[in-house]
Amino acid sequence: MTLLLALLLFGSLLPAPRASAGDPGTGTGTMATGWIVWVEPGTLGDPGLQQALAGLQARSIAPGGDQLVIEFHDARQAADRVARLLARAGIRYLEPEVRYFFQYEPNDELFAQQSWAATTRLPEAWDLTTGRDDLVVAVIDSGIYADHPDLAGKVLPGYDYLRRDPDPDDEVGHGTAVAGIIAAHADDAQGIAGAAGSVKLLPLKVGDASGASSATIAEAIYAAIEQGADVINLSLGADTPSATLERAIDYAYEQRVVVVAAAGNKPDAVTFPASYARTISVGGAVADGTALAEFSSRITRVDLVAPAVNNLTTTWSDAGPGWGTVSGTSFSAPIVSGTVALMRSVQPELTVEQTRSLLTRTAQPLQPAGQPGTGAGLLDAGAAVRQALLPSLARTWQVADRPVSEGVVQRTWLWGPYAFAVRTEPYNESPQGTRLVAYYDKARMEVTEPEAPQDTPWYVTNGLLVRELITGQVQVGDTTFLPASPAQIPVAGDPNDTLGPTYASFARLLVVPPLEAEAVIDQTIDRGGQVGADERLAGYGVLAGPLIPETNHRVASVFWEYLNSQGVLYQGGEYLTGALFDPAFYATGFPITEAYWTRATVAGVVRDVLVQCFERRCLTYTPDNPEGWQVEMGNVGQHYYRWRYGEPPYEPSPEDPMAVTLRLS
Repeated sequence: MTLLLALLLFGSLLPAPRASAGDPGTGTGTMATGWIVWVEPGTLGDPGLQQALAGLQARSIAPGGDQLVIEFHDARQAADRVARLLARAGIRYLEPEVRYFFQYEPNDELFAQQSWAATTRLPEAWDLTTGRDDLVVAVIDSGIYADHPDLAGKVLPGYDYLRRDPDPDDEVGHGTAVAGIIAAHADDAQGIAGAAGSVKLLPLKVGDASGASSATIAEAIYAAIEQGADVINLSLGADTPSATLERAIDYAYEQRVVVVAAAGNKPDAVTFPASYARTISVGGAVADGTALAEFSSRITRVDLVAPAVNNLTTTWSDAGPGWGTVSGTSFSAPIVSGTVALMRSVQPELTVEQTRSLLTRTAQPLQPAGQPGTGAGLLDAGAAVRQALLPSLARTWQVADRPVSEGVVQRTWLWGPYAFAVRTEPYNESPQGTRLVAYYDKARMEVTEPEAPQDTPWYVTNGLLVRELITGQVQVGDTTFLPASPAQIPVAGDPNDTLGPTYASFARLLVVPPLEAEAVIDQTIDRGGQVGADERLAGYGVLAGPLIPETNHRVASVFWEYLNSQGVLYQGGEYLTGALFDPAFYATGFPITEAYWTRATVAGVVRDVLVQCFERRCLTYTPDNPEGWQVEMGNVGQHYYRWRYGEPPYEPSPEDPMAVTLRLS
């Protein structure tokens, strides 16, 4: 209450100066006739409160009706009524409406290229997604010109909070410019490509050339949440805080809706709402991202920066729709909003803090390090979106391999201790023609459709690597292959083994008829692919197991037992016992060869090893190994990477899915 009395004493009820949206020098002001009243729950019907509000225009802002905007006729009436309201027991809090201003600087110079997308590495993100078409970004701004050719068909029905009607037309052009950066159509042979070109836009008009009130912005935030917005963009601000606006942002945070706010265009001034801890606050960088823009706030709390100088986007004026360049943190914020929409498209369950962590951990620091206003550095959209997808891979890895990693159980790895390489690879049937892959010692994880539902066991798959290694055909689509040579890499044993078969050794054995049921396996294979028999090996008692009709091969008994075994798993945040493979061929695929014995060098010692290749993995059985390690997955992931790219790294990737996920915990 002391603050409110001070405002009354020092004349803050006087009208705020009006300013155009492009005036960077005007960033604050309290409205003369608008106050926000917070009442105790259940007291709105109190006769005394109703008498105090008699004759005044009042409307509810927040769900539950405990926040009201009261409009007074003039400053004198406001002073009188506010003083009376302060004395009432049912009043929790009062504050004047604060006027917030759009955070951009006018610039009418037109550029022929969209540099902000390249600077923030958005094309790398677009390799995985351009956004789900059911994901909604709310643009709380001056409205959107919905008929702009680069926005047509993607602007949802919105609302004009100034006129209280469902026509949020843009009289300023600011909201249209913001909208284009977020979600202008991509691949439509005109204009620009928005950061998230496939998402929908929800236009909530809260201001015009004179700015927007804190009460109206808060009201629009609640409405955006109610209408299903995943991301809210606030390219506006002032140096005066508003508890009402902060509470609305807190509510969005609690509902896991990400609020992105512009850091402001006055280097020596703080800007709200960007300074609130629960927003993603975005400062402005120069066009190439190498330095902070001269106008970007050095005082506001900043999470990261994005280009804010001469950003090419959609425009709207009395002359009609077009494209042009604009400057200001108003136009760095929507680059981040679009990137967050991409992140949410591939990982819908990200919290606000997980989103912030991914954005800031992947940002590229500006030099010199630690300068005010730069936050973690320049947005790297490609890395942020890629890492947003990695928890899906980590969830797959930890089911079988977390118990091994943490020493809960002693057995062979299903994938390997970590991913040594994470990258994208071309794949024709992926929506963007590219899929995310992670290479582990034993296999490669793949996400071919990043926007698909993640509650199926096939969202993350592992490739048909063994078939490719044996046939020498690199698969780049469901039915598309690039010719190579069969891999001359040992299937089993040490990497430098010269005795056992390579993948190429099996090329002529893919169509060999299966053994008889229950036959004792004593057949052998050498490096040249020659098949023989050794009666000595019958002593191991391995039998030809069930016939798999899809590929007409039998599974050796030791491998069939392994594929149907139980073990300790990590699921639902706890350790439990269950099937290691469900379904049985999930990890391996179907068998594509029979099982053969060979002599191979294992840990420097020549040993008997049984080898059988499946579509995705090769399994080995080494009788001399200790229990739990006799049946193992071969190092197919390492082998494939060496065949396709060269020597694999022998250390965790900086983007190892489990490491990234643990940092988000």
